[in-house]
Amino acid sequence: MTNRKDIADRVSTKWRGFGFPIDDHPEFQALLKLWINGDVSIDDIRRRYVKLLQQRIRKGQPE
Repeated sequence: MTNRKDIADRVSTKWRGFGFPIDDHPEFQALLKLWINGDVSIDDIRRRYVKLLQQRIRKGQPE
């Protein structure tokens, strides 16, 4: 049986292999850990990540 950590690692490796940047920022990694632990749904992660990106844009921080 595959657990969420295995899934996240596999997806990250696959997309990095395609040259797609994966957010390594601690805030995103904390969101990912919430999903891995089963504390939130993937839809919640998506919504929270969009808010995080919007905050970064407002603050002038790089993505």
